Amino acid sequence: MSFVTRREAFLSKLDRPALLFAGGALPRNYPANLSPYRADSNFLYFFDRPEPGSAALFDPDDRSVTLYLPERTLDDALWHGELPSFEKVRESSQVTRVEALERIKEDVAARLRGRPLDSLAVSDPRATARARKMTGADLAFDDDGRVTRPELADTLFALRIRKGDDELAQMRETAKVTLLAHLEAMRASKPGVRERTLAGLVEGAFARAGMCPAYGTILSVRGEVLHNHGHDNVLQAGDLVLLDAGAEAPSGYCSDVTRTWPVGGPFSPEARDLYELVLEAQLKCIAMVRPGVRYRDIHTKAALVMTEGLVALGLLRGDPASLVEQGAHAVFFPHGVGHMIGLDVHDLEAFGDRLHYPGRQRSPQFGTKYLRMDRDLEVGHVVTIEPGLYFIPAILRSRDLRAQFQQQVDFERAEQYLAFNGGRGFGGIRIEDDVVCGAERPEVLTAAIPKDRAAVEAIAGTAG
Repeated sequence: MSFVTRREAFLSKLDRPALLFAGGALPRNYPANLSPYRADSNFLYFFDRPEPGSAALFDPDDRSVTLYLPERTLDDALWHGELPSFEKVRESSQVTRVEALERIKEDVAARLRGRPLDSLAVSDPRATARARKMTGADLAFDDDGRVTRPELADTLFALRIRKGDDELAQMRETAKVTLLAHLEAMRASKPGVRERTLAGLVEGAFARAGMCPAYGTILSVRGEVLHNHGHDNVLQAGDLVLLDAGAEAPSGYCSDVTRTWPVGGPFSPEARDLYELVLEAQLKCIAMVRPGVRYRDIHTKAALVMTEGLVALGLLRGDPASLVEQGAHAVFFPHGVGHMIGLDVHDLEAFGDRLHYPGRQRSPQFGTKYLRMDRDLEVGHVVTIEPGLYFIPAILRSRDLRAQFQQQVDFERAEQYLAFNGGRGFGGIRIEDDVVCGAERPEVLTAAIPKDRAAVEAIAGTAG
């Protein structure tokens, strides 16, 4: 679907004008030192590589699209390079007109002729402040105040939630690049290598392909820290490296993949058993990605499969189904089984639970409350499937959790894993892939990235 077709589809669903903002590059530590620019995903859905600061007015009455761009100045040409004229942008983007951003307030007011205006907040607070002033709405970049009206969120969500062939093609390309990055890190993982070196290899592989990280690369032997962006450890034999990293194309479409592998030899017997258990759960959950299946049921399946294995290993005690119902599994599997993915690595998550839990309530239960969505799957949905098992000191030593699950969890046995590998600790194991819900069967976009235990062991540490 072309950008023009997407904009026409959006216009056909609007009942009043909507003003969208791309946002701009944000200062890193002082005004002139900017972090890399990344446009808001809703804007990226309608425009190819939009300029920082862009805005667009969609008017359903005359089916027009007005693009607002910063004025072209000599200073900008000096520091950032000459930009195409407004007329050239109008021709290339096929919008109705292009106007100066500096006159957006007056121009939009003239075009509205008293009609109400919808808009939404973005991560750039300056753009959100402008949207707030122009709509009079108390917009904020959070679950509750992102849009002027729920109808705007509903419309954008409906357009973006099912991925078309062109979108899937771009995600297949990011998967190919993500494969190269993961392989490079696996091969270079040897005792004495720094985590930061491996993270650099991952992001270098993205850069060589003209892509960037879709999110902060998670690469650590401390895999029990779910969003661990530190890279300060030095690998030792017996460690488990957890890499959670995905490439993002210039279009914004991305991958999100996690693999775990051993350092300095094959998995230890303890790690082998848990790795096979996580992989079994993941494969069974992937097979469930079909139209009409409730995503929470996939999460429950992951919990049940791993609970059965943990009972067999003596870490949990009791009937597996009852243990999952009580939430005891979350001592070792304390997060949701995944999320949607597309232009956002957690796709459309900024619209909150009203759309990700339609007509349903998020569970208050520890662990399950972190499940990021509970929708019935449809053809074209793309989700991650990422079960994991972790030995987290704060959880294993929590007085509240010990009191709640003293009969169900063998905490003393679990604490032995904290002394794993000479006291460095076991860490965690997670295996994650990006999966398309197809009409007949699921498609694993990231299937080429090795995860079979023998294949992972054969690759890890083989770089010359």
